Amino acid sequence: MDQIWWNKVTNAVRFVENISESINSGYSVILQLPKYVPWYASMMEIVNSYIMRDNSTRSFKKECDQGIEPGEYLINKFCKQEVRAHYRPGIGYPRFLAQIKEITLNQSILWVSEVDAVQVKRWHSFITDYNKALEKNKTGGLFVIETNDISLLKETKGIKLISYDDSIEEYDNYVFNMLAAAELKESKLFKQYLSEAVSSMLPDDIELASICISMGRKFLNNPIDKIRKAAKDNYRSDGTVFDVKESDEQLKDRLWRAQIKMIFPLIEEHRNSVISKYKNQIEPLLPLRAAYGEEIDEVSGVELGTIAFLVTTGKIMVDANDSDKIRLLKNMRNILAHIGVIEQNDIDKLFGF
Repeated sequence: MDQIWWNKVTNAVRFVENISESINSGYSVILQLPKYVPWYASMMEIVNSYIMRDNSTRSFKKECDQGIEPGEYLINKFCKQEVRAHYRPGIGYPRFLAQIKEITLNQSILWVSEVDAVQVKRWHSFITDYNKALEKNKTGGLFVIETNDISLLKETKGIKLISYDDSIEEYDNYVFNMLAAAELKESKLFKQYLSEAVSSMLPDDIELASICISMGRKFLNNPIDKIRKAAKDNYRSDGTVFDVKESDEQLKDRLWRAQIKMIFPLIEEHRNSVISKYKNQIEPLLPLRAAYGEEIDEVSGVELGTIAFLVTTGKIMVDANDSDKIRLLKNMRNILAHIGVIEQNDIDKLFGF
């Protein structure tokens, strides 16, 4: 599933390409990531492979932020004791490090993770000053600074700001779910509805969504329980637990919205097909009175409840199969109109028409 997300979903692919292309063009990157990144390790592996493909002379290092001044951290990490002895506060860490010629930092790409709001400002300031202090045409170290929020930062010379939240859209989640569902041996309509339901109920958790998609029909038979069970029985790729904060009512509302989006239009299509088939019987009965007294004078406006009433009272004659179909369509439409959720057995019958 991780390969589908990072290699096939367009904006996810562009996101990792943007990081690697920025580094390969000589920029440092301050990278905004959410708390949970889908298959983080796979993202790192792909970015690393892209970067090292075009930077074979550089080394790639990943470190957790130490919560200290970036310059102090870098001097301690990359400079020998005899070099550190020459540092003076008046020089400043950025200029001191930029002026050293024989230092492995110059051939390094340093990815720093777990950088908080205070530290990211320090890193931004350090890298900005470091780039200014580098001699013209001198190769210096490159940095990827991973943090949760970059909204207060600005791009400066040699620094690119890249945001996961700005790169990935809700539609990307749906595309992923469609691609993941494509492997199931089900009808096109079923896979489309499964993708819509999972995308609506789990719009912000791709990893949990992937587990639900893989359940296929079992998921749609009892979506809310299956989400709870999947979250309880599985872990994220980084080893942390899933945390579904939404109540059952909230999840039910999201499922209803998915049905409004996909099932309701199908019901309307079948209503129109019934009207078209029995138009010659319905038109002579116009105008008709609907359930709430409104007058219907166009055959296209005859609702399922009215059609069912005409069948029940014998005013129009329909095939036995169509009678059952009209009854089912009417009941399904009424359920959705009253903010209810249609059972999967009935949806399967709708897909079978």
